[in-house]
Amino acid sequence: MKKLIVMMSLGLMLSAHAKNKIQLDTLYANSTMTMALFFPTDIKQGITGSDNFVFTYDREKEQNLGLLKAVKGDLSNLLVITTDGTVYSYILKYSEHLENPNRFITKNESIGNVKQVQTERTITKQSFSVKDSLGLLRRSCESLLKLPEEKNIKTKMSDIKLSLKNFKYHGDNVYLQFEIENKSGVRFDFDYLNVFKVNRNKKRNASYQEIPLNPIYVHNKPYQILPNTKAKLVYVVPKFTIGDSEKMEVRLQELNTTRAVNLIW
Repeated sequence: MKKLIVMMSLGLMLSAHAKNKIQLDTLYANSTMTMALFFPTDIKQGITGSDNFVFTYDREKEQNLGLLKAVKGDLSNLLVITTDGTVYSYILKYSEHLENPNRFITKNESIGNVKQVQTERTITKQSFSVKDSLGLLRRSCESLLKLPEEKNIKTKMSDIKLSLKNFKYHGDNVYLQFEIENKSGVRFDFDYLNVFKVNRNKKRNASYQEIPLNPIYVHNKPYQILPNTKAKLVYVVPKFTIGDSEKMEVRLQELNTTRAVNLIW
């Protein structure tokens, strides 16, 4: 059995009121249902003790929702630190059946607090403008995911399938909805997904040009995809057009492995 996380040596110190011996509660998870954990404040960091458990949360936009999934395996644990410095710790167990896939965490479940250094933040009109723009992009992406899927351009390599499900022009941007399906028995650790516009000149075989389409916003970016599960995400890129000799190419790469998928249309 893999060792549980019993302490963090990241320069964090629990406050003196934390007890030496704490009876940890147990959370259950499986691969067919998502356990939703709602914390009192936004999540800053979440760590599981073994690879058969995956805890995901929005690292780009702070929120209090964390999602827990698992494949069958050894006992583990979960450590969560929220933005106000509160620390939570739970035992993790795999279970075929979940009585309740939602749990609202209360403050009195914490095991202590992290000492934080308070920093003064300067808020400008520009920061409000950026926040508002990101909010509009996020809402547009959420709306797109609710629409019928109009495309199904797909390819598969090493039991990893990459599909384009929607391609929408909206204002000055293009919304690309992708689906990544892990049909293997091994967890897929997301590294990057890059989008290019490729120009191949048929008259000159040596002529080749690729233009990266860097996203201005990524919605639902996955960090880990468990075996036999799917992840949907949306890339928002500046508006572009595709010429007669041009194609689109998307490259999906796993972190620290050779597993990669190229989608061309």
